[in-house]
Amino acid sequence: MSLFRRKHKKPEGAVATAEARPAPMPTAVGGATPIGSAAFRQRSKISGRVRSLRVQPLAGVPTLEATVYDDTGGIAVVFLGRRDVPGIHCGTMLVAEGMVAEHQGRLAILNPDYQILLPAGET
Repeated sequence: MSLFRRKHKKPEGAVATAEARPAPMPTAVGGATPIGSAAFRQRSKISGRVRSLRVQPLAGVPTLEATVYDDTGGIAVVFLGRRDVPGIHCGTMLVAEGMVAEHQGRLAILNPDYQILLPAGET
């Protein structure tokens, strides 16, 4: 037995506890498609949590890109001509609907119809 294992060995009779996992994200909100099943050039309604935001100019126009994830994958939700969208922050749970397209080499929904389900910071 290595020194590390001896030092970090659980005492006899210790009960193992499962790691706390965040609550599963809803993938079927109002008929939403799991993000992992969203298909190129198909209209999709997705729901998930915003994991990252960035503003990047595209042809001289500001573009807000929110990366939204659920339990099946992630997709970019892109707002052309916007530096920010009120209510959309990292951690916001939202539903977005629109045509799935390609944006900078990955799947994205451009200028979607969206609804904020749960603001950032609320569980």
